[in-house]
Amino acid sequence: MWVPPAGPLRRLAFLVLVDSVGTGLFLTVSALFLTRVAGFSVPKVALGLSLAGFVALVAAIPLGVCGDRFGARRMWTVLLVVLAGAFAVYPFVRSFPVLLVVMVVVAVAEVGVSALRSAYLAHVAGPDLRVRARAFNQAVTNVGFVVGAAGAGVVLQLDAPAGYVALLLVNSASFVVGVFVLATMPPGAPPRRDRTIVLTDRRYLLVCVLNGLLMTYVALPTVALPLWIVHRAGAPAWTVGALMVLNTVLVVLWQVRASRGSETVPGAARAIRRSGWALLAACVVFAVSGHVVALVIGVVVLTAAEVLHAAGSWGVSFGLAPEDRQSQYLGAFTMGTRIYDTVGPGLVTAMTLGAGPLGWVALGVLYLVLALSLSRASNRAVSWR
Repeated sequence: MWVPPAGPLRRLAFLVLVDSVGTGLFLTVSALFLTRVAGFSVPKVALGLSLAGFVALVAAIPLGVCGDRFGARRMWTVLLVVLAGAFAVYPFVRSFPVLLVVMVVVAVAEVGVSALRSAYLAHVAGPDLRVRARAFNQAVTNVGFVVGAAGAGVVLQLDAPAGYVALLLVNSASFVVGVFVLATMPPGAPPRRDRTIVLTDRRYLLVCVLNGLLMTYVALPTVALPLWIVHRAGAPAWTVGALMVLNTVLVVLWQVRASRGSETVPGAARAIRRSGWALLAACVVFAVSGHVVALVIGVVVLTAAEVLHAAGSWGVSFGLAPEDRQSQYLGAFTMGTRIYDTVGPGLVTAMTLGAGPLGWVALGVLYLVLALSLSRASNRAVSWR
């Protein structure tokens, strides 16, 4: 596995690790905390998450513009402080209006951090290393999630309110650590105070939308496959957890290697095309799967598609964004990825459980068409520049 050189990139990877451990802790216990400890109903929690997701979608580009105007590192630091404060308040929320405010603040800050972190990495790593550095950070993120989820599992077993509160406060502290780490980092790209141009770049926006639609495949291992295994495939229930672990381990092992060649837009577009063919193959395997071995093969192929698409999408998003406006362009790209939140789970569930094996195949064909379209749109955008 490629390890970033000593200096800003390695400190950035450490920051990502700390962040992902805290996020893994929170995501594992958040639903149970809100319903069993804070006393909110499931419909209210779902409504709050949906509203917060919509506001975050709208806020992605403005936050990216702020990153260009005031500096990505400075804005990133501000948002980390906001997240630390929001999660410090989280354990004590007991009214729905307050919960809604906290959820919106967290969602907006998180979408801003995603764009600003990528923009900052693009500047610090430079064109030659940014895709590989992003790939390493993705592998580190998966490790952090697993560590956080494992730690949260102990608290879930104890099922004590004080344990949930402690985990939320640990997540808050992870952002404080991030603030101190960022303070040791270089300032990043110089601020620019000119107009927002990404909204007039129709070719880049098309790439953002196509990528967001393709990213609905992320719901396959987390939503469609578990339901398929339990209700249609006839495999034992423990298979769900085992396949999730397999997917996570393979991403950690493969992501950096899969990023090779995606440093340029043509190379990234090629990786995206390959991911489309791999998605089609995985969906065909799942369509005929009725045995654990077939499911394992499907997950291996699906993970290959995932790491190829991830590397390609990073190469495209970095390569098509002007070097002096990375924050606003990556904000738009992040906004596109949020399409998954609203479309993904419903789409994959309707196609797989609703239509059965033919639905899996149709879904695979859809992803192939989207991948080929995204690859073509990316190449056309770079040739236009």
